[in-house]
Amino acid sequence: MLISIKIIYLFIKKLLLLLCKNYIMNEIQHEVELAMFMNKINKVELSKLLNMSYPTMLSKLDNIGSFKLSEFKKVCEVLKLDFKELLTNI
Repeated sequence: MLISIKIIYLFIKKLLLLLCKNYIMNEIQHEVELAMFMNKINKVELSKLLNMSYPTMLSKLDNIGSFKLSEFKKVCEVLKLDFKELLTNI
């Protein structure tokens, strides 16, 4: 009985962590898309400004967590987003 309660607890804990991670990634993606709109930068222009192929950039935008830290800092710079504020206020 005690073992099954512990397994359920661990499962719920992992599920909550996964949900939090997905929420944070979705919020960051939304902020990036909003900044693109506000700065009138489309995806083709962004890929050029990042020196990244268009298909690669599309893939990284779909999975925002796949950006390297240096790449994401460049995204923030190009889109005039405060990198630290973005990561701490979500």
